[in-house]
Amino acid sequence: MSDVAITDVETHMVANPWKPWVFVRLHTDAGATGVAEATTHDKPRTVAAAIEEMSDFFVGKDPFDTEALWLEAYRDEWFSKNVINTTVISAVDMACWDIKGKLLDKPVYQLLGGSVHGTELRAYANGWYTDTEGEPAGFAEAAERVVEDGYDAMKFDPFGTAWQSMSRKEMNHSVDIVRAVREAVGPDVDLLIECHGRFTAGQAVDIARKLDEFDPTWYEEPCPPDSINSLAEVARKSPIPVATGERHMTKHEFFELVTRTDVDVFQPDLMNTGGITEGRKIAGLAEADHVDIAPHNPQGPVAGAIYSHFCTSIPNFRIQEMFQTYDVDWVDDLLVDPLVVEDGHVQLPEGPGFGIELDTDVVEAHEYTEDAVHTINLFEKDWEKRAVEKR
Repeated sequence: MSDVAITDVETHMVANPWKPWVFVRLHTDAGATGVAEATTHDKPRTVAAAIEEMSDFFVGKDPFDTEALWLEAYRDEWFSKNVINTTVISAVDMACWDIKGKLLDKPVYQLLGGSVHGTELRAYANGWYTDTEGEPAGFAEAAERVVEDGYDAMKFDPFGTAWQSMSRKEMNHSVDIVRAVREAVGPDVDLLIECHGRFTAGQAVDIARKLDEFDPTWYEEPCPPDSINSLAEVARKSPIPVATGERHMTKHEFFELVTRTDVDVFQPDLMNTGGITEGRKIAGLAEADHVDIAPHNPQGPVAGAIYSHFCTSIPNFRIQEMFQTYDVDWVDDLLVDPLVVEDGHVQLPEGPGFGIELDTDVVEAHEYTEDAVHTINLFEKDWEKRAVEKR
């Protein structure tokens, strides 16, 4: 126990046009302020209200007591296993780690055991296919630009607005998209096929077998996360390694994945599943079963910086997801010192804590309002366009 106490919390809601970002600043009586992100798919005002409503769990407490803070907020809330509560717990936990690093004058990754993977972390591109018109030729052209931007791995969803099943014509069109991307980028680029939990087990297996000839690196979230039996069936039968986890909350649900499925890659979202404290436990569960970690990260730049510290510190890190290259043109301005992504690699921020600070003037200039955001709906026509001004 230290003699430091958390004194207050601020939330900042930012109008990213395709999904609102929520940033958190946790203040202490020692002068250090911890920065974190509390972005979910939507409902930023709900998250901000929950942070205020749950503040008794952390205001007045010692930020060095991350295990106790996590336990009490999760246990005492009773109905804790929902994304709003776990997102609040996640944000507070990560802000506390930032505070610890700042007060100890150490980067967070050193507090987590040091760097296993160095200061440049391999990343894959997402969000790059906004102007393809859903056609193979458009995907191929966009994929070539991703390679020109320095990435050697990219993720995409070629399945339109599919739900449960696809007609033969729709399936063939999706296969043609993957074929076009593979032919455009060649054999040395990792293709990560995103399903967004669209399919029944049987349909997912059928699609995986048709895509296998294009040598995808993984097949992501083929089934909805509420059916572990379906996921286990796909993981058992798919010729492509299966990745999942973005909608699994806490170590308890990942334990089910370890013990009941043959999933190859876990994708916890630290902004929602419990922060760094819980994320390391999930990584440990995965490591014990020789499963890789490739965190889910469609969030803002604060999340990107946090992930870089987490990812470099865990032995079973695989690759980091990044939207930043293809996000709004002011994304870099949100941080005083922007997160650097160069030649398909994320540069670990320098400095104590996470090595970042919010530029509050820019944050306030892009304050969230309902009419400034149309949250992406993955079952809405043209969802992939994201209605966003690209970089």
